[in-house]
Parts: sequence; structure tokens; C-alpha cells
Amino acid sequence: QAQYRRDLEEELRDLSNQVAALGRSLAEERGRSLAAGGALRALEIAVGGAQARVGGASRARDRACERLRQQQEAGHLLWAELEATRAARAGAELRAQEAESQRRTREAELERLRQAVAAAQHARRRAEQERDAMAAHVPRPPSPT
Repeated sequence: QAQYRRDLEEELRDLSNQVAALGRSLAEERGRSLAAGGALRALEIAVGGAQARVGGASRARDRACERLRQQQEAGHLLWAELEATRAARAGAELRAQEAESQRRTREAELERLRQAVAAAQHARRRAEQERDAMAAHVPRPPSPT
């Protein structure tokens, strides 16, 4: 009976040791669980911050894209205005060339007319001189007074 009692006491010690070991293991597991929970919470906070930064960066990119689109639109409008200005300048240059050509033509016509007037005046003076010379050779009839 004493042997049986010693065996039971030894079994009780073994079970007590196992219970103590399980208690320590449970405490360690709780610590790891709390640490993991804290790490998980820290990770969730970090992920939330990263998501907020990504959202902010995405909104900033969207605003930048909109500004780029507006600037491109303004650039297209300026380019169209430049092309219209170039076309207007080309038209003005063409009209100026046509006006210069007409001026030269009219100037040449004016010079031709001046020469014709000068020739006509010269011919008239010669005709008057010839008339005067003939009149000097023709005797005049006496005047009836």
C-alpha cells in the first residue's frame, strides 16, 4: 500500500509539473497573442496610414492630370490662334504684294500719260509755230475801215 501511495504521489507531482508547465505555456501564449494583437493593431494602423497616403497621392495625381488636360487644351487653343494669325499675316502680305503691283502698274500708266501729254504739248507748240510761220508769209487783206 505504501508503494501505491508513493506511485500516486509521484503521479500527482508529475501532473502538478505538467499543470505548471501548461500554465507557463498558456501565459507565454497569452503574451505572444497580446504581442501579436498589438503588432496586428500597429500593422492595421500602418496600413490605414498607407491607404490614406495612397488616396491622397491618387487625388493629387487626378488634380495634376486635370491641370495637364487644361494646359493642353489651352496649348491647342494658342496653337490654333497662332495658325490663324499666320494665315492672316500671309493674307495681309499677299494683299500688300497685290497693292504694290497695282501701284507700279498705275505709276507706269501715269508716266506713259505724262509722256503722251508732253508729246501732245510739243506737237501743239510745233503746230502753233508752223501756223504762225505760215501766217507771216500769207499777206493779210486790208481791213475795211
